[in-house]
Amino acid sequence: MLRNHLCRGAFGLLGMLAAAGLLAQDCHIPLRGIVLDADTNEPIPYASIHVHAVDRGTQSDESGAFILPNLCEGTTYIVEVHHVGCVHQTQVVQLQESTLLKFALQHNQLLDEVLVSEKAYTPPPLQSEATVRTEDLAVAQGVNLGETLRRLPGVSTLNTGATISKPVIQGLHSNRIAVVQNGLAIEGQQWGAEHAPEVDPFTANSVRVVKGAAGLRYGVGAMAGAVVLEPAPLREDPGTGGWLAIGGFSNGLGAVVSGAVDYKPERQPLAFRLQGTWKRSGNLRAPDYWLGNTGAGEFNLSAMSAWKTRRWTHELSGSRFDQQIGILRAAHIGNLSNLMAAIQSDTPRNNQNEFTYAIERPYQDVQHTLGQYHTVFQLSDTWKLSGRYGLQHNRRREFDVVRSSSSAATKPQLAFTLWTNTLDISADHRPIRHWQGGVGVQAMQQTNTVGKGGLIPDYTAWGASAWAVERWRRYPQPWEVEFGLRYDYRHTRAITLGNLVNLDTTVHFGNLSGTVGVAHHFSPYLRVQLHSGYAWRPPHVNELFARGVHQGSATYEQGRADLVPEKAWNNQLTLSYARANKSVTLTLYRNQVQDFIYLDPQNNFVLTIRGAFPAYFYAQADAVLQGLDLSADWPLFAGLAVEARASVLRGYRVVVDSGETARRQDWLPLMPTDRFQYGLRYTFKAGENGHESYIRFGATTALLQTRIPDAGLLKAAPGAFTLLGLDAAHTVWLGKKPLELGISIQNLGNLRYREYLNFFRYYADETGVQVGLRAKWIF
Repeated sequence: MLRNHLCRGAFGLLGMLAAAGLLAQDCHIPLRGIVLDADTNEPIPYASIHVHAVDRGTQSDESGAFILPNLCEGTTYIVEVHHVGCVHQTQVVQLQESTLLKFALQHNQLLDEVLVSEKAYTPPPLQSEATVRTEDLAVAQGVNLGETLRRLPGVSTLNTGATISKPVIQGLHSNRIAVVQNGLAIEGQQWGAEHAPEVDPFTANSVRVVKGAAGLRYGVGAMAGAVVLEPAPLREDPGTGGWLAIGGFSNGLGAVVSGAVDYKPERQPLAFRLQGTWKRSGNLRAPDYWLGNTGAGEFNLSAMSAWKTRRWTHELSGSRFDQQIGILRAAHIGNLSNLMAAIQSDTPRNNQNEFTYAIERPYQDVQHTLGQYHTVFQLSDTWKLSGRYGLQHNRRREFDVVRSSSSAATKPQLAFTLWTNTLDISADHRPIRHWQGGVGVQAMQQTNTVGKGGLIPDYTAWGASAWAVERWRRYPQPWEVEFGLRYDYRHTRAITLGNLVNLDTTVHFGNLSGTVGVAHHFSPYLRVQLHSGYAWRPPHVNELFARGVHQGSATYEQGRADLVPEKAWNNQLTLSYARANKSVTLTLYRNQVQDFIYLDPQNNFVLTIRGAFPAYFYAQADAVLQGLDLSADWPLFAGLAVEARASVLRGYRVVVDSGETARRQDWLPLMPTDRFQYGLRYTFKAGENGHESYIRFGATTALLQTRIPDAGLLKAAPGAFTLLGLDAAHTVWLGKKPLELGISIQNLGNLRYREYLNFFRYYADETGVQVGLRAKWIF
């Protein structure tokens, strides 16, 4: 007790002396520092820093760094540093012009993960976010991006058979979700339901999902949210390092090899990385039969280099994504009677019921090439200027079933080529009178050519944007407030001859987006956030002018030239509690969309020279999507914890029947079912190196989708199901290098089931049991 009183008296005396000294000094020295993890030496973002004598504070940025300007040289200060899950630290400092302080915080208990956000001064939005945990990322990296994300609450997948998967955030997908890789939004043919993102998950060190209207930061393509993939930082110490990962999968007898090498030369401000991935799998198997023509192959390469000085950072990066995907042969039917028989059958008809690695028609062949240059200039301790230029080339070819003797036997039936140039310039600042944020401008130019098929027209598009965002936080005040505003303009000229009838038209749209967010910190562990955002999205060329067979999804699609932009008002309320290894996050959301554009399934078929196909027409109506996302991790006793995730969504549209004036509500088509994930995880005591071993047994329950439109289903929605799974991982050491070993088993009971959000659920079951083995050596 006496010691505590003496310490408090000493700190109080130092504080009074510092306050008295401030009155007579010209104070212009910044307090500069960095907050690190005492165990791993990794930076700790968003730690709170408070200086008692002047009652001022700030937060560390994404790299753990902070600056608090206008303090006094030679003055003694008491600095306190806090972070959730860490023991707070108090330090007495005396500033000099060149002082750089380091604060190393000890964790109360080792955390499961570290959330790494955008590498910018601008803080993340005050809206719901979810991060893929490290072990979940390791489990799913060898599959695809959709499977990597589906363990998050509020995120599901839209599938085309067993080989194509794309993310769905709170009921929305495709052009409403931005996929951002290393700071650059991926621009591809994302408008198709079976057009999966051209991303190699192995390039990402962290993956997070921003839910709701994220267009303020990522543009009109992020009306539903954004998937943000960040690579690991380049090497800072001279030398060579990297990792090598291999994996094998029982279903499809698949294999994956991926690796990266980092190099930094001695006494040079340079760093380099080269990374590559190879994947191959054969026909997948449902519980009772093989799924013919569902093999896949993939080869990806990426490279990064950076040059850093005290004020300049230059970064060059490039990647090549190359994929070939087989499409279930049984989904492509020759005539109307065979199509009806296939839909009514419990097993696929005209199916190649054997294993093979061969990929035959129908299949997709996709390449995406990306290059970007990113530079940052440190204007001052407070301001930095950033610029980013990106060039992307996306090529997609789709091969349908044809007579082997025809002239089209070696040619694609659909071919698209998209060139995209983007330019971003922004100025960001650290806290100025408790305000932190930035402003920026963006420009975009696209040229899309349709070499074959004519499903959509050729088009050229231009766009320009300007944005500004600011956040206020004054520690230890419990409130945070954020405001943001953005303007986007899009101009598109579409032109074509032939299949689509002669077309030469120009459309252009412009509108504002805005966001307001408020957060209240009840304690270091409990926070509530309220976010309201207004966003809009112009109709895409395919929604306006598509007409024909969409080969990949085996559907006939038709656009509407009179569609107008979507306008969405998204509201989210998030309550989060996190302390040591306990966490609970609950998000309630309501997304009210005016003039919502959707693909409406018809009750009929279209017979073409290529066969009979279910018809889907683009439609537009006011809509509401609302629901909740829940995530919880809670320890029961030493080593054992319960995990739970829940996603509940209700989506409906307002319609006016033909010849009627009264408005009524009807359910939206193709909305995710209610889904619940739950299980137990046992974590073995970490060794001296801090690496944990664990085993996790979990289940996923998807309920029957009863909220379906009055018309439009060719077959009743599939029933509810529960899938069992098992994950385990252990780290062994080869000298001083860790080798991470893991096993994952999906559909442990080999259950026969079908997913509502699978376009091929009419023809075949989902895949059966899948055993995956993986190993990753870090050197």
